[in-house]
Amino acid sequence: MDYDTIIYHLNPFGKYQLFVCLILNIGSSLNSMTSLVLNFIMTQHIHRCQIPHYDLDHYSPPGSVFINTTNGELNYNVTECTIEFNGTTTTCNSWVYDQGLFKSTIISKFDVVCDEKFFRAHFLMAHYIGLLVGSILSGFLSDIIGRKPVLVLGIMSMLIAMVTRPFVPSLEMVTFLEFINGFGSMVSYMIPFVLLTELVGPKMRLFASFCVYLGFCVGLYLLLILVYFIREWKLLMWAIGVPIGIFALIVIFFLDESPRWLISRGKMEEAMQSLKTVAKVNKMTLSLSVKDITIKDERTATFTQFLKELIKSKSLLWRLTIVSLNWFALNLVYYGISMNVAKFGGDLFVNYAASSSAELLAILFCWYTANKIGRKKLFCTVMILGGVTCTSTIFTYLYANESQTWLTTSLAMIGKFFVSIAFFVVYMFTAELFPTVLRASSLGFASMTGRLGAISSAYIAELGTLIPSKFGSALPLIVYGVVGLTGGMLSLYLPETTDIILPEYVNDAININRTEQNSQKSDGGEKSSVNNESQNGITYF
Repeated sequence: MDYDTIIYHLNPFGKYQLFVCLILNIGSSLNSMTSLVLNFIMTQHIHRCQIPHYDLDHYSPPGSVFINTTNGELNYNVTECTIEFNGTTTTCNSWVYDQGLFKSTIISKFDVVCDEKFFRAHFLMAHYIGLLVGSILSGFLSDIIGRKPVLVLGIMSMLIAMVTRPFVPSLEMVTFLEFINGFGSMVSYMIPFVLLTELVGPKMRLFASFCVYLGFCVGLYLLLILVYFIREWKLLMWAIGVPIGIFALIVIFFLDESPRWLISRGKMEEAMQSLKTVAKVNKMTLSLSVKDITIKDERTATFTQFLKELIKSKSLLWRLTIVSLNWFALNLVYYGISMNVAKFGGDLFVNYAASSSAELLAILFCWYTANKIGRKKLFCTVMILGGVTCTSTIFTYLYANESQTWLTTSLAMIGKFFVSIAFFVVYMFTAELFPTVLRASSLGFASMTGRLGAISSAYIAELGTLIPSKFGSALPLIVYGVVGLTGGMLSLYLPETTDIILPEYVNDAININRTEQNSQKSDGGEKSSVNNESQNGITYF
């Protein structure tokens, strides 16, 4: 009896799976909290130069500042980065900050302003590189040492980053800890997804993916509540760190290893104990022995085999190119908007709440329509609409006045709504486009390309800093829109995959949605029924 059949008989989504789902959703929530908190602790903190040798200086808007001294009244003309006194303008090296919104941030702690303000992009890049490393190592390590130990590693990484960061005296060390946090947050999202999908039946895997993503959205709102009441970045770090520590204890003592992984590693006795626990909680009977369990060979292609197959098949190579570009575009737009809500003008908390709500509405919409509309049709539509929406912000930036900044914010959030839908679909779409022997490698390569998009978003978001004008402020969203629109247009050349039987071999994947010709053509040494005719004017790759 194979594993999926066993899970079906034990209830594909019973009380045990629900219990595990609730636990793992905590990890998904913490992932979003540790990542999106950067919107607040690295926000643009209003400041101006501090008056030299005047310890009682408190923030007031840039302009003329009068100081009473024993020698009379002194007049300084101060800006964000310079001080003018007695006709001489100098660059300042100390600042005072407005504490109306936040009492302190990493920006104010380490003076990441003026000549150093571009360091925010480096800081975000460290987080994204952590995500990249986490996405690569989480699958590799979890296949070797198990799902649970790697999840504990990810949780501890987040815990260390959150708790120790307030004590670190240098910005470089804080940035390194952000890399650790990025690594841990990615592991704490990927492993729950893997664990839950391995515990449920095949028909419940879409629901499992939805649950993990829903936990991520819950964390977005929990963070909003925390930040609203805690405006000091050090206290905020500890407030997030405490539940991470509690979650670590819950995982260590209450979460079992994946039975599927135990079976794949030949640890049959441990797998039987885990399956007995599932049966007991679900109130089902487990009437089989170790000898009754079938071990399925699920080996995938090595990296060399992966490259060899792609070189032999132009169709799959072009398909992977299109998919990877879309992953790049998705990450670029998603993180470019999500991590920079303060740049759109208006109230930071309102912008963040709108961004979080756009994401929640997106996954609810996607959950309801993903199987009804079709993967390709839905994906292409939302990518193109998201690209058009983001690009349209050029008009609001150039022609709207300050009282109409909500127009830019609204367009950006609508763009995020569309890209969040695409993000939900792209995992399933990518997995269905490639054969079993290349599926994991293709998904891993596309995901890695996506992380490069996230890293790029950190610097594209700062284009307004490099080009101080209305057009410069609009440029990041224009870039996001153009790249997203390009990805959406190219995805029209991908085949539809809804309700197909997952392709097992290269030839199966090539022939998705194609009409067989009488003559068989060869692709990469394998017999193929690929034809060169296009459907509806589109040649599918």
